[in-house]
Amino acid sequence: MGSLFSSTPEVAKERQREQLDTLKQILDLCTQRSADALLIAGDLFDSIRVDEELLRDVKTLLSHYIFRIFITPGNHDPATPDSCYHGEWPENVHIFLGGMENVEIPEKNTCVWGAGFTKSACEETLLKNFMPVSSRINVLMMHGELVDGEKSDTRYNPVSREALKRCGADYVALGHTHQYEHYEVGDFLYCYCGAPAGRGFDETGAKGVVCGYASKGFAYVELYPLDNREYCTEKVDVTGCEGTEQFAGRIVTVLRDRHGEKFANNLYDLTLIGTLSGGVVPSLPDIVRRLKGSVFYTRLTDKTSTTLDMELLMNDSTLKGAFVRRIFDKMQADSRNRDKYMRALLYGLRAFEGDVTVNEDY
Repeated sequence: MGSLFSSTPEVAKERQREQLDTLKQILDLCTQRSADALLIAGDLFDSIRVDEELLRDVKTLLSHYIFRIFITPGNHDPATPDSCYHGEWPENVHIFLGGMENVEIPEKNTCVWGAGFTKSACEETLLKNFMPVSSRINVLMMHGELVDGEKSDTRYNPVSREALKRCGADYVALGHTHQYEHYEVGDFLYCYCGAPAGRGFDETGAKGVVCGYASKGFAYVELYPLDNREYCTEKVDVTGCEGTEQFAGRIVTVLRDRHGEKFANNLYDLTLIGTLSGGVVPSLPDIVRRLKGSVFYTRLTDKTSTTLDMELLMNDSTLKGAFVRRIFDKMQADSRNRDKYMRALLYGLRAFEGDVTVNEDY
């Protein structure tokens, strides 16, 4: 909660508001599933400095539900002395503010164990003080990074897989990794739920939460997708397109075919590929503006190629020919930036035809 959404600043405010909707989806799902508890294994907030209005909204939302909510602070939102976690929270919320501790739920014959970060780094494992109660179902939750072997240089609560396997928990809910990861060792189960909603183009695809149950010696969970916007990276072949309407139309058709009718809700990082007629250069700002009524968010990169008669252009005796020869020489001398010079060549040729206007969006 409270992410800056710096990769999509144009819609950052709206995406921040939608995070509350995602939290409400999760809470409503708990009610629908008659869940006994919701486990939030760290980084509920993106920063230790939480906006007061956001904090108030989150607390109010959590207070409207009757099931138990357990939170283990992570490296982004550690329980430092001035953390918001030390303030007043709804009665149904328990926050693990430091070393390993447990909360007993006698009516469910269960102990929920947790340990929280107290600063942004935690070089020593928090698992070492976990002592399961043999007569209870033991559910362990914490923020941390899985490692192989007992030694690691991670700064985020190194959790040895070997130690985890023999720790005696019936289920372990881990936080830190933003992708869903599921591990089974016999009847013992531990997993990362991943982020419940993407926050950038490094977190693509469908996201969700883990739903399941734990019993003595056995646990079962599954990933439940949430109805959120997805971040998607795509390549779109625009071969043969010329004007802005054609480019936008091709993009919409391709995205609808690949993502179904919900395609319009997503955020796309699109790379245009294909071959265009000589002199055709897609105007990316114009295409983005044309797509606004059809797709929530798009950003474009032009990687198209074009068909040009370079020999004819090089032999032109006018100023246009001199321009082409100059660009060609630069291209030969700096092959790594060939694409950049080709873009310059195409824009220059369009300028000679009087087909370029000043656009401050470039």
